[in-house]
Amino acid sequence: MSIVPIVIREHLVPFFFKESEGKEVIYGNKKVKAILYSPNVSTVGRIIRLLMVKAGYPLNVANFNLFLTISDNGNGKKYQGQFYKHENGRNSYLMLPQDATDDINDLLEDMFRMSFVSYMNGCVENNGEAVVISAIDKFIDKYDLLEFGFSNDTLRRLYYREKKNCKIISRFQTKKSPKIMNYATT
Repeated sequence: MSIVPIVIREHLVPFFFKESEGKEVIYGNKKVKAILYSPNVSTVGRIIRLLMVKAGYPLNVANFNLFLTISDNGNGKKYQGQFYKHENGRNSYLMLPQDATDDINDLLEDMFRMSFVSYMNGCVENNGEAVVISAIDKFIDKYDLLEFGFSNDTLRRLYYREKKNCKIISRFQTKKSPKIMNYATT
């Protein structure tokens, strides 16, 4: 079984960059944010720790770090997100089998989608159905989603599909995110 670095899907980078606590710095044309996940306290950290144990790669680290980078070279933005471990005074890639990396991305994807649906529900509840298009446009702008091929139409379909279900967190019970923007999930 080969192991790979845990790289998060590009379209999730701006969302987690803006919605996570962490240390943010700017280097020239790059914004970098370091987010700590405790393997004993945070949900994401505990899941990563359990996946590492299951894969036969247990670690004894104080934290996992998610480094998010948004760079702009004038020809467009580039988004990167990768988990690291801090051992022996050094950061190195946090690596797992591909299926475990996919599981982590699916969890982050579900968090993104649930946040979108909750945001939309709040907008509609306070302002009525007439705001759906403008609320989606604001969400797209806030998280740079046009860069990844999202559109008002695709997110509107997602919203109405999820709204029909009426139970936002039920996706944790039955659903795995379907193919989304060039990232196949099975």
